[in-house]
Amino acid sequence: MTAFVALLVVAFSAAVGWLTWRSVRRVARPSRRLSGYSALGGGSVAVAALYAERVVLAWTGLDFDVRVVGAGGALMAMFLLAAPLEEAAKVLVIWPLYRTRRIDGSRLGLCYAALAGAGFAAVEGVASVLFSGPSALTVTRIFLGTLAHVFFAGAWGYTLGARGRGASFFSVTWLFAVMLHGLFDHILWGRGPGYLAATLPLVSFMLLGAWVVLRKAVADSAHHPHSLMEPPSLSEMREALRPADKPVMLRWVLGGALVTLGLVLTLVVASVFLGRRLGVDFALADEADVRSAGPLILIGAAVLLAFPIAGYLVARASSAPTVLEPAAATLLALAALVAALALTAPVAVLFALAVAPVALGLACGGAWIGLER
Repeated sequence: MTAFVALLVVAFSAAVGWLTWRSVRRVARPSRRLSGYSALGGGSVAVAALYAERVVLAWTGLDFDVRVVGAGGALMAMFLLAAPLEEAAKVLVIWPLYRTRRIDGSRLGLCYAALAGAGFAAVEGVASVLFSGPSALTVTRIFLGTLAHVFFAGAWGYTLGARGRGASFFSVTWLFAVMLHGLFDHILWGRGPGYLAATLPLVSFMLLGAWVVLRKAVADSAHHPHSLMEPPSLSEMREALRPADKPVMLRWVLGGALVTLGLVLTLVVASVFLGRRLGVDFALADEADVRSAGPLILIGAAVLLAFPIAGYLVARASSAPTVLEPAAATLLALAALVAALALTAPVAVLFALAVAPVALGLACGGAWIGLER
């Protein structure tokens, strides 16, 4: 049984890597030899990185599991050790390709880095099966973790392969990848199964981000016209976030933040009322209980729904030419929510940070619809 699950894990990682390679191949023509090198290199550095993690954890007494060392120790193990070490190991594989100019463009950078992430995920998944057992929970965590490895590696690989000013964002993108990947893995591996629902916003963010980038690559190669029902392309999003000729309207940033917070509070109260009518038990807050996912999903959906509505309302009311004001208002509202939760319910800060990327994307999407054109 263990061998079969290990093979299934490797097959899933290979399938995710192959789908990425196939999508990029339509426009960037990645080398088969370098693609194989990237995947095998990712698996090779995974062996060294995972061994180093076990040595350091044994020496320091830390652990990734909150139940073993508490929240503080688990966060230190993840953000000071695992997350930066794993992303740095993948960069170590791709850096020679960058230095020798084998990466010619963002698509190739994304492809090779994502393949390194897939190779890393395959080895990590097999190790997890061997050490934790072939349970359904372990396999679910491995599959979700594979998506994270491929996505976050592809994100910094995309900027690494960019020419001109885009390449200067590599360090920033890598740092954000480390932070978000660490947050994702802390919830995935460090918390109980009841909190797995908190990874869904980040999974949605990863899938949507990958679809936007890879869909753009396919559309470019096929010369398909852009549909009004499709999300904006990367260039259109950059243009929408570019400051207009007139200064930023601070009153709408502050007002938009208040509108966002008001909508969040209103929809959370409405979701609790609806949940009570449907018989949802909001007292289930035990992360070891899978039934905790029900209340989390209901409240999380209500919170996320507030952001596109607020973005649309701010864009329409302000008549802003870009989504800069709604985006800034969303960031201010998120900062206020995190600060309030840090004082009242520190454990909820993790969920607020997990929904932050999706919330910002939804707010910008709502604002994009509400722009006057």
